[in-house]
Amino acid sequence: MKFIIIGSGIVGLSIAKSIIEKKFCDPEKILIVDKYSIPSNGTSIRNSGVLHAGLYYEPGSLKAKLSIEGGKKLKEWCSSNNIPILNCGKILVPFEQKDYINLDKIEQNALKNGCDIKIIDYKDTLKIQPGLVKKERYLWSPKTSVFSPRLIIENLYSYLKELGVEFIRNSVIRDDSDKKQLIFKDLSEVKYFKYINCAGPGALDIAKSVTDKFNHLTILPFLGQYVLQKSGIQIKTNIYPVPDPELPFLGIHITPRLNASPLIGPNALPVFQKDIQGYELSDMKEIPKIITNNLILFTSNKCNYRNHALTEFSINLKNKFLKNSRKYFVSESLENFQIEMNTSTYGIRPQIINRISYEFINDFIYKEINGNIHIVNAVSPAFTSCFSLSEFIVDKLTL
Repeated sequence: MKFIIIGSGIVGLSIAKSIIEKKFCDPEKILIVDKYSIPSNGTSIRNSGVLHAGLYYEPGSLKAKLSIEGGKKLKEWCSSNNIPILNCGKILVPFEQKDYINLDKIEQNALKNGCDIKIIDYKDTLKIQPGLVKKERYLWSPKTSVFSPRLIIENLYSYLKELGVEFIRNSVIRDDSDKKQLIFKDLSEVKYFKYINCAGPGALDIAKSVTDKFNHLTILPFLGQYVLQKSGIQIKTNIYPVPDPELPFLGIHITPRLNASPLIGPNALPVFQKDIQGYELSDMKEIPKIITNNLILFTSNKCNYRNHALTEFSINLKNKFLKNSRKYFVSESLENFQIEMNTSTYGIRPQIINRISYEFINDFIYKEINGNIHIVNAVSPAFTSCFSLSEFIVDKLTL
């Protein structure tokens, strides 16, 4: 019998690493299954590659604890494996009066989480990022970094493969718990000792097939659109707006990258199409439900969703990105500032909502059922948290 991990994204690969390090079982007894690609080409690599410092997360939440611990471990692992990380920090820039109020709240929240942050003035800000627009104050996060998601995943995959971990591409459709076997889409089956379900957008459906404890949850899929900065001012740090605390989105920001053009985005829009690589809407049952959930959130304005939707919609998308990126800089710094639309670069966020209260679920969610663990909500900062999250989950397993 095998120890099976469903999903070959960063969480699945990290769990395999933790199982081996904790000597839970030998590498050759681990089987990692993914329905799309080996390793994953889905949500794990569809992000801006920011290693988050834990500023926004509710104190005491899993995200707060695991992102800070995980960020340190990820940096250490990258250093020991000669994987580059850009330790460039992050600046939060306020634009409206409410932003200053939220900036102060984020500062207090970050301090409670033990984050290394401070409020800085315009003079100090210009030392970090020349050319920024003048504001009363900013928040500086020196521990925020940038990495290459694909490079980390490929390196971790190669490491596990060399140790003898088995990988197959197939789709789990149900758990025959009486016989302790997983049934695949082609009706083949595999016996398991235990399994961990970390299948990204598909994890909730798999969990619902074995329990009714998640029936109140549903997925609202979002697509993050990005553009590239092709010329103009040199971007030396992550530049973010002050986010709306009611929403899980951080707003259009500018991210410097390793040996690549800076990334600008994302524009977070609901997904209604089936042809996005790594994001199959058939996993989420019926598209009409997604439309209905969006309409309910819009009309009720739960979690300030209507304001978000109206802000995100744009007839001229390129102009929107240009406007939102130029606003960070003084006019004399914008000479030859140009952007380029890039449809091959996009983000994926399978946002879980409570379909009874229509509130966003913002923390990691997992549940042990029949000795197996289902991780049904592992969105950002899951990549940052991956090593701490995987250790936390493996420690929950019962022999």
